[in-house]
Amino acid sequence: MITKYVDKIFINPAIENGIQSYMLYKEDKTYPAIYTFEMNVIKALTIIYGEKSILLPYKIDNEKAFECNLLMYDLKENAMKSFINYMNEYYEFMKNYKSEKKATGLTTEIEKILMEMIIKRSKRKEFTQGELKEFDQVFNPIEGNLKKIKSLVSVNNGLIVRAWETNKIELRNTQLRMIAINPNLLDSNLYTKYGYNIKTIASLSEEEIEKVNHIITIEENRINLEQKKVQAFKRGKIVLTTGNGFVDKLLLLSIIATELMIGMVIMSVIGG
Repeated sequence: MITKYVDKIFINPAIENGIQSYMLYKEDKTYPAIYTFEMNVIKALTIIYGEKSILLPYKIDNEKAFECNLLMYDLKENAMKSFINYMNEYYEFMKNYKSEKKATGLTTEIEKILMEMIIKRSKRKEFTQGELKEFDQVFNPIEGNLKKIKSLVSVNNGLIVRAWETNKIELRNTQLRMIAINPNLLDSNLYTKYGYNIKTIASLSEEEIEKVNHIITIEENRINLEQKKVQAFKRGKIVLTTGNGFVDKLLLLSIIATELMIGMVIMSVIGG
């Protein structure tokens, strides 16, 4: 087992080992392969709730804060308690591991609650495509230690894979519906014009969306004002605009300079 500076288990050994392994993983250090499942569970929690919400309670040894943070997206308390209990049971199973026994029920229940956490979080804040890919590696690993461990301790990994694929489709559909009905969003073409993806913008908080919209609106108003100024210099049927704001400014300056030169020539002739 990985040892801490303080000889105290945080909540239960599975969560303790998972967090310590995750911290080693983040530092590109080797962690015990036997804790691969626990590490990936903690990894999923950091994506759902944010690293600070998961690691800070551990660092300050505040178990209550850890448990409360798991409830922040309206997960029911009994589901949170079940998750913690299943993690402890998984540790006990692995401590006394025998090849003829399987932990199918334990791993399945843990991952089902993880999916429930993901769905509840998605209703408040959208996941990025990169985050969804990270979940793919947790629920449906193609290779590596997690795939090996799952094949050893579970006889029905396909159940979780199918459940995740179904939930992932629903997550994407929910994201599209949220974008369609979000009254705070501008036209998608405007975001594209300024290099933003509307899905990325939709995942921001209302305050952040308002800031982006404000910047875009100011720039659009400036462009429209420049275009009106250029159009005001039309002469006859000649349209004195190129469609390029910078070129139009140079064109106007050259016209003004030419008019000043003509005026000076006329004055010199009149003045003798």
